[in-house]
Amino acid sequence: MKICYIISDINKAVYFEQTAIELKAKGIDACYILINSRDGILHRFLQENGFTVHLIEVKNLLKSRTAIKVCKNLLKDLNITHVHCHLAHANWIGLWGAKLSGIPHRIYTRHSGEPLNIHWKERLIDKIQNRLATKIVSISQNIDDLLKKQGVPDYKRVLIHHGFNLQKFSVHDPQELKRLQNQYNSNNQKPVVGVIARWMEWKGIQYTIDAFSELLKQYPDGLLCLFGASEHGDYVSEIKNKLNQLPKQSYRVIPFENNVFDLYRLFDFYVHVPVNENCEAFGQTYVEALAAGIPSIFTLSGVAREFIVHEENALVVPFRDSNAIYDAMIRILNDEQLCTKLKTNGVRDVNHLFGFDTYISNLQTLYRS
Repeated sequence: MKICYIISDINKAVYFEQTAIELKAKGIDACYILINSRDGILHRFLQENGFTVHLIEVKNLLKSRTAIKVCKNLLKDLNITHVHCHLAHANWIGLWGAKLSGIPHRIYTRHSGEPLNIHWKERLIDKIQNRLATKIVSISQNIDDLLKKQGVPDYKRVLIHHGFNLQKFSVHDPQELKRLQNQYNSNNQKPVVGVIARWMEWKGIQYTIDAFSELLKQYPDGLLCLFGASEHGDYVSEIKNKLNQLPKQSYRVIPFENNVFDLYRLFDFYVHVPVNENCEAFGQTYVEALAAGIPSIFTLSGVAREFIVHEENALVVPFRDSNAIYDAMIRILNDEQLCTKLKTNGVRDVNHLFGFDTYISNLQTLYRS
């Protein structure tokens, strides 16, 4: 068995880094094809840890014939038996390359939920990829249900939740905590509301901003930290317009922070409120926030539907409801006993469900099946 991971459009991803190291420790021979990821942090990490890495560049999914041919030839030359693809360009190029080179085990992990507005081209691409793959990894029950609705048979679908190095969220570097505080909240504003999400309409950030605007009336020194901001999101102008109505000192916009493990400790509480149950495929941030012991406000999308319980491990609010988000913020700020309960139960529940050892064991079973 020789596995090739094909991953596209990734600069930095702890998830892929740790998977590579753990598979190597288990004696699984893996190499990598990175698409549109030249000289990124993941690229350098893999090289520094002794993995074989090949690079492909392509910008247009529908004009990728040359890239598919390059991928096919690489896979044949490397004597690959299993291909595992992650993310859009990798799925299309990798599955076609694997099919054309005769590789019997063609796997892709479905990382995307159902868009708010899906184009017929996206439906066609999904249908073709589902046919090309011999196994499809669902990262949540939400995704498994979506694939079933798309007609993917039971024998092709495998439910494997993401795994996390959860201990890293509970052991903190004092120097890093100080650095994060100085960089993002040097005036020690309170309370700090955390959001880590791309600026897409379905992420629901607009409702969090509206709730925070109301919160400022009682807590004028509050700070909203928006991590994951992107000029290329589909909802950038709308979010910017909302932020322009807030006092300049009341929010921070940060495209990227490398240290995700210590970052959550910057927040007094955390908010993640996608706008429906299907748009979030998994939602790593649900798990990360609870692993860090941060009281959180969620809507039930993605994997949250499987384990988040209102007033047990988080506060659950309805979709698209800024008033409910505001009310939940006030509860967290005024109910210390509730916060303690949410923190304790949140850490307990994610450690029970999302440990990295379980994830790697499930991958091994998949590859050997």
